[in-house]
Amino acid sequence: MTTTFIIICVVMTLIAILAVVLPLWFGARVNPDADRRSQVLAILRQQAADLEAERAAGHIDADEYEESRMELERRVLEETRQDENERSGKGTLAARILAVIFLVAIPTASTLAYLALGRYTAMDPQFISMMEEQSARQRGHSAREMQKMLDDLRARLEKDPQNANGWFMLARTAAQMNRFDESVEAFKKLNALVPNNADIIADMADMMAAANGKVITPDIEALLQKALRIDPNQWKALALLAIHAWDRQQYVNAALYWQRLLEVVPPDFPDREQIEANISEAKRLGGVNDSISAVSPNAADQNAADAQAAEGAEAVSKTAPVPTASPADMKYVAGTVTISDELRAKVKPDDVVFIYARPAEGSRMPVAFMKVTVKDLPYNFTLDSSKTMGMGTQTLENVDVVVVGARISKTGNFMPQAGDLEGEMPNPVEVGDRGLVVQITTERK
Repeated sequence: MTTTFIIICVVMTLIAILAVVLPLWFGARVNPDADRRSQVLAILRQQAADLEAERAAGHIDADEYEESRMELERRVLEETRQDENERSGKGTLAARILAVIFLVAIPTASTLAYLALGRYTAMDPQFISMMEEQSARQRGHSAREMQKMLDDLRARLEKDPQNANGWFMLARTAAQMNRFDESVEAFKKLNALVPNNADIIADMADMMAAANGKVITPDIEALLQKALRIDPNQWKALALLAIHAWDRQQYVNAALYWQRLLEVVPPDFPDREQIEANISEAKRLGGVNDSISAVSPNAADQNAADAQAAEGAEAVSKTAPVPTASPADMKYVAGTVTISDELRAKVKPDDVVFIYARPAEGSRMPVAFMKVTVKDLPYNFTLDSSKTMGMGTQTLENVDVVVVGARISKTGNFMPQAGDLEGEMPNPVEVGDRGLVVQITTERK
């Protein structure tokens, strides 16, 4: 690639040199002024003949004749002298000197400028690969590391297809690499293992839309509506349905979805002002006023939606209460806790399950904490800054990155003991993440 680049540079430089130097060097051989001088000399000769005829006819006196003749001779001499200079080469000397100067200056200036301002390795494959790695590393992982992570996850899931946490990581990793189809398939596997989780369903619908060129089909819309039936404040479903309603020119519904989204997101949400502007514009186009906030989107379809929701009500009721958005002024993490089939036989329905979030660095004391029982699993949880252990000073408000995990204790003691069953997210997550999957897979020795 570098050799090709050098060849291209040399060819372009040669073209520039030829375009400048050749006209200067050979320009005198094709002189457009030569024809003009020939015409001028012919005219002067004709004028001289006319002057002689005038004198012979007695129309002009001797003084006037001499003055006119001398002017004609002077003009003939000037034209002749220019022609002799060109034939002798004196007229092209300056042009050829200039051509030589350009012949040296153009490649020299180009080379010096490129060495000063350019990057001669920019087309080197090794350099390109290095820059891609550096750019990806600044985003958290290099492309090579992400690919290895993806391959390792696939290999692990081939051996353990019931690993919900693995499917979660595979879905997230594939999404980060813009492999939306792979992400959708992973989310489908995860949704089968962890059903009725609004965050997982919304993420799956989001990836399906991304794989479909950001177009929300009726199937995707149905998934988003299902996510809202489980969690009416699921922010991603609200945002996507608002955009979908806007695209279909259903401005009233768009305003309603954005209005609900505005009530869910925290006060420092970066796009809050844009959401407010969207609501105002949607109200204007929909011809409604502020009373819109009292209406529910898709009110005409609500009965049908409720009927569909009733079909899964029994399954949902067997889990813990569905997750709802934390108050806008609280930080949170949310997801689902499950237990592997191998360990389920080792626990009793009334065994205590502790769910916690601890700082990714420093103290291992949880900054958020709650407890349920085994019979509640799989459990959809939301840990916010109000759920603390009553000790220490840190909460989710004080950290940005946490490790989320769960532990089953037969004694009900939060401190880890031999025989406890536990599981943690393999990687730290940012506070505010939803759709997390914590799978209890390990017995403490």
